[in-house]
Amino acid sequence: MNRRLTGSILVIDDDKSARLLLERVLKRVGHKVRLVDNGQQGLDAMAKESFDVLICDRNLPDVDGMEVLQKAHTRHPTMKTVIVTGSPTAQLQSSAEALGIFAYVAKPFALTELVSACEGALRARHGGAS
Repeated sequence: MNRRLTGSILVIDDDKSARLLLERVLKRVGHKVRLVDNGQQGLDAMAKESFDVLICDRNLPDVDGMEVLQKAHTRHPTMKTVIVTGSPTAQLQSSAEALGIFAYVAKPFALTELVSACEGALRARHGGAS
């Protein structure tokens, strides 16, 4: 029987309803969740706390989501990152892959898709443990 890995997840999204829905779903499966609504708050949170996974919207009001993910990857190389975007393109996906982003999720998405991405990120972070 596989034991579900749980971890600490930072969600950066300017859409309040999306943030709250993700919080509810991720907490329900056992994760510790921190929510912020812009890129700078996310960078500040990462400077103060350690997270296993970062879920970041691509389009933020203050800082480009890709810039946040790039800084996160540079400052916290073991943290796994997931980008969420309502404007998916092949170029964006290619850039995300080049940055080492763990998962690329296009909106609208099924909640199970995002939960699965988080679980995969946690397994990868912990060396493939089940």
